[in-house]
Amino acid sequence: MDLLKVVALNYLRFNKPKQAKIYLKEFTENNSFEFEIEKQYVEFAEKEIKKAEKLNVKIIPFYDEKYPEALSVLKDKPLLLYVKGDFISFPNEAIAVVGSRKCSNYGKSVAYKIAYDLGGAGVTVVSGLAYGIDSAAHNGALDANGRTIAVLGSGVDIIYPKDHINLAKKIENNGFLVSEFPFGATPLKYNFPFRNRIISALSLGVVVVEAELKSGSLITATHAIEQGKEVFAVPGNITNPTSAGSNALIRDGAIPLLDVNDIFENIKELSHLKSNKDIKQFSEIEQFILNALEDGDTFDTLKEKISIGNKLVLDSELLVVLTSLEVKRYIKKSAGRYYKI
Repeated sequence: MDLLKVVALNYLRFNKPKQAKIYLKEFTENNSFEFEIEKQYVEFAEKEIKKAEKLNVKIIPFYDEKYPEALSVLKDKPLLLYVKGDFISFPNEAIAVVGSRKCSNYGKSVAYKIAYDLGGAGVTVVSGLAYGIDSAAHNGALDANGRTIAVLGSGVDIIYPKDHINLAKKIENNGFLVSEFPFGATPLKYNFPFRNRIISALSLGVVVVEAELKSGSLITATHAIEQGKEVFAVPGNITNPTSAGSNALIRDGAIPLLDVNDIFENIKELSHLKSNKDIKQFSEIEQFILNALEDGDTFDTLKEKISIGNKLVLDSELLVVLTSLEVKRYIKKSAGRYYKI
């Protein structure tokens, strides 16, 4: 196969779809790229391949042995994938964790915990690098020394949001970024449905933590259902709009996710895994603080709650516990107040 023609055709697919459709029809009918593409697009492809080499980005066309089989069966499969980071092959054991950008602190903490447990069990976490649930999922997997994949709605050289440039670099060291969009492609709104089908296809199942009724996360869940994947949803507050979509998924047949073992028990490829609940993750006082903490508690209000709970501790002891929970990324301190992550 001619990589130049595939790269050129991929560019046309997103920039001149009518022209690309003609070439794709010819390829489908003849199962061959034995046709000529305008010189300007071939020259574009040459520059694209050189840029990939310079940026240490792998271009994996659909006919490459490393191209994921789960994508190859899609009717609108990507013609190629740009991959940047610590890449050897696409993982066999991966789970997508997605949800609202404007999530609650509860949703963020749940996404982090699910991804942490998945990463700790050796399962790759797939998400979309967005604010909210996505970033919590990536961070959870990374903090467990696990691997994670960020599927982008832009070129792999355009990190969106810009605030996540450092997170993207961390992902490159313990996973990779992947996109079907050419270099320089900006995160246009209509790019994300394309991205979402890749997120679901690369995963054995999709976990929706929080999602509104009309959201990209529900599009990802719909793709997963069409692809024959399991869909899990975390039950949420019925008065919270960001949980309306995830709760609706449960109503319509998604598996309610209460524990990471719900994933392992419902996906046969992961049935050999089990979250080790016997490991004491929190001390008694840490667990008490996590249960009692309401967003915006100060040191003094937390100490008062602990005292009411008949758990007398010194200021220095409480400070050590709070610092430990911050290091573990279960709480954060801002303007003198503590919040769950």
